[in-house]
Amino acid sequence: MLTIRQGLFETNSSSVHVLVIPKDTDISIPSKVYLEGGEYGWQHEKVTDTINYMYQACLDAGEEEVSRFILYLMDKGIEVDYHGYDQKKFINNGYIDHGYEIPLEHLFKSKRLLDRFLFGTGSYVQLGNDNSDNCPSIDDYDSSMYDLIEKGN
Repeated sequence: MLTIRQGLFETNSSSVHVLVIPKDTDISIPSKVYLEGGEYGWQHEKVTDTINYMYQACLDAGEEEVSRFILYLMDKGIEVDYHGYDQKKFINNGYIDHGYEIPLEHLFKSKRLLDRFLFGTGSYVQLGNDNSDNCPSIDDYDSSMYDLIEKGN
């Protein structure tokens, strides 16, 4: 079935997320984090809990990425408390719509970028969907002020 959205013929619609990471930010590393993941789909919402968004992205990507993320946090001296993840059964109760499109390798490769995303003041994820006129886009932000990562649908 075809539907018409924004003047275009489409066969699918989905979430669009923009990771907004200020280039000039103060970094505050917590002593402890409570990881529980979450549900990040189509809703129009500003998510400031970047740590749990990243945790959910790693949960969606698999056990290896979860371990990589937890080790990253522990290497920063952060005490990690888990929820939403059963290490024995690898049970994941949350999701990111099309989370496989988040470039985890790019984030992990640049520790400074990942630090700013997770611990920087002013970092957030803008959620939305391509069903509406106010779909988030990296074009909505000043690239001289922000590093931007767009997770399409």
